[in-house]
Amino acid sequence: MKLRLPRFRHLRTKLTVLYAGLFSAAMLCASLILFAIVERNATQQVRGELVASGTVFDRLWAQRTAQLGGAAALLARDYGFRAAVGTGDKQTIESALVNLRQRLGVPIAFVVGANDSVVGLKTSKEIQEAARFWRALDAGQMTGVVRLGGAARHVIAAPIMAPDLVGWVVFGTNLDAREMESLQRLSAIPIEASVYQRSGAGGKWVDADDQQPSEPAVAQTIDSRKGAKTPSEVGTGQGTAIALVKPLPVLEGSPESVLVLRYPLEGALASYRQLQLAIALTGLLGLLVTVLATWRMARSITRPVTLLDAAAERLANGAEASVPVEDSDELGRLAATFNRMAAGIAERERRITHLAFNDVLTGLPNRALFQEHLELELQARGRNGGTIALLCVDLDDFKSINDTLGHPIGDELLRQIAEALRAAMPRCFIARLGGDEFVIVADPDDADSVERIAQRALEAIELPVVIDGHSLAPGGSIGIALAPADGDDARALLKNADLALYRAKELGRRTYCFFEESLNDRAQERRRVENDLRMALKEGQFELHFQPLFDLAKNRIGSFEALLRWNHPTRGQVSPLDFIPIAEETGLIVEIGAWAMREACAHAQTWPDHVRVAVNVSSVQFRRPGLADVVLQSLMMSGLRPNRLELEITESIFLEGSDATLKMLHSLRALGVRIALDDFGTGYSSLSYLQSFPFDKIKIDRSFIQDLLTRPGAGAIVRAITDLARALGMETTAEGVEESDQLTELRQHGCSSVQGYLFSRPIESRAVAALLAGEDGVLEQRRAIG
Repeated sequence: MKLRLPRFRHLRTKLTVLYAGLFSAAMLCASLILFAIVERNATQQVRGELVASGTVFDRLWAQRTAQLGGAAALLARDYGFRAAVGTGDKQTIESALVNLRQRLGVPIAFVVGANDSVVGLKTSKEIQEAARFWRALDAGQMTGVVRLGGAARHVIAAPIMAPDLVGWVVFGTNLDAREMESLQRLSAIPIEASVYQRSGAGGKWVDADDQQPSEPAVAQTIDSRKGAKTPSEVGTGQGTAIALVKPLPVLEGSPESVLVLRYPLEGALASYRQLQLAIALTGLLGLLVTVLATWRMARSITRPVTLLDAAAERLANGAEASVPVEDSDELGRLAATFNRMAAGIAERERRITHLAFNDVLTGLPNRALFQEHLELELQARGRNGGTIALLCVDLDDFKSINDTLGHPIGDELLRQIAEALRAAMPRCFIARLGGDEFVIVADPDDADSVERIAQRALEAIELPVVIDGHSLAPGGSIGIALAPADGDDARALLKNADLALYRAKELGRRTYCFFEESLNDRAQERRRVENDLRMALKEGQFELHFQPLFDLAKNRIGSFEALLRWNHPTRGQVSPLDFIPIAEETGLIVEIGAWAMREACAHAQTWPDHVRVAVNVSSVQFRRPGLADVVLQSLMMSGLRPNRLELEITESIFLEGSDATLKMLHSLRALGVRIALDDFGTGYSSLSYLQSFPFDKIKIDRSFIQDLLTRPGAGAIVRAITDLARALGMETTAEGVEESDQLTELRQHGCSSVQGYLFSRPIESRAVAALLAGEDGVLEQRRAIG
């Protein structure tokens, strides 16, 4: 294109050209200023993105810590896992760690014992390094950066209580190049992320991934800008870069660690070079245009840049920002690029927020969002009045599904139940608190509508499902608390709904229960009893009483049943009906039962050789590992022959047990220990148990003996039981014998032995010898029996 120089024939033309030139020169100056503004804005934008990337890292760090911390705490609370750690069952511990490590996708999972032992790591070097974490874990530091196996790791731990502290379960993630690449992908600009640690010699900073010393300028920046909230420029071998240094939390005794986010300055400005060149050319061409064209051009440049600067400032302050795209020139493309960048940052913020407030498995709101929602609902109720219903939902027997079919089946069941609840109650707020526990927040019209909501929830849960060919019929229990009647704050309302849920479980499950103040009193009393039980174990408040079982064939005492008694320092004698169920629920029955087994064997060793001792064993003891060891240790410590020990079990052991339970019973019986089935006739399928295991004795429940003389058919039932036992080669014992006529009937029916107040109430251990010697009226009792 040829430029034709104007001929200045008229002064007006000259003035016009002069004005145009002056204005173009002014525009050129403005272009230069814009050149600098763009460069400054680009630098500020990179700084802002670095700060945003640092914030994303902080949130990811907190999210990863919370996620793995929750998983570690869940594993640490698992009864089987705690028992495995407490007994040192290395195979079970490693199996649980491998399973959870595969589910969570974490590279490292191990257990540090309270005695600084380590289970779950392969190399001796890793075990030695992990053992040094004991001091920090014991001090309560549950997360931080460490050096393990020659690499930097982020570890999260949770204490294991069984019931005292026995160790910590620890999960670890890598802080290697792959982890840094995942962080870099979350940034809108191609940042470089690296973790540096101080080396042991000389305290130099080294790259945590390849152990190469950092560049001197990088090390100087780390030392001078460590913890600073704003980025700074640093000179590197590739030129000047903008860097942000973020200290990382470390476990006590581990090397100091930092995260360095860098972005080369030249790379930050590269995308703007074309724009700067376009601005410069526009300024030069402005010398040849008219005043109007110059003015319009200046306006077309300054307005988008001003809008872009304001939008960048809003974006740096955390607000949503966008710039209108009016043209397709460089500024238009810059505005479009800025809009895409801002949209990407907003989308990442939404994803992070969603992960922070929603359950990953079901997509439902999590505990944090539920608490926030419930607080807002309670505040609104305080202003506007009305009622809020909180329903705590817990699946029945979900643990057995996980244990028998596997966690993938359990996870899919949780997802389907979440969908069913959402579909059944679209107007209610539904959240998953964790495990198999859900909550529903509703705004009911009256109490009847609350019951309808609860019924709809139960019906949604109980819908049959088929998962991987397995037909499942899930069920649930619901506890309901109403605000303000049952509490006007979230914590009290949730606690009371939990108490109502516990009551629904007691009522047989697959139902719902409203909170009553008596439930709170019962919970307080239960906690007091639980605390007193722990103190009773430490202070030796338990003792054994013994009730004789009379052998009708030999006309003498054949055995004693050991009965647990609790002498509370202030309450006096506490009924076993009041504390045994609580001991079973809390797992304290395992330790109490072990004590009772040792005491009973020690006392029985002092009795005549023909007298046995019978000890009741809870189903909880069978579910925990170590029962066989307790029996063997008790026999060895006391010197009692195995055939003089009789274990009394109930049908619940078979309902809750497995093949392992039968295997343990067979091994104990092979050793010589006798096995008796207690409370026979009161369960659902007692005959099937007699077929599955060869008991030495069955004990006829006292309910049949009480009706023996008064209810028609009771004698026939007792005779049928004794005939069946005799045919199977088993002895029979009648419980609750209190009258001589009952004894006569039992003799006629062929009962082997009897037990009850007709002969003796439970007596203290020191009175057993006198009873066996014929003192305290035993001779008169024998004459009456004879």
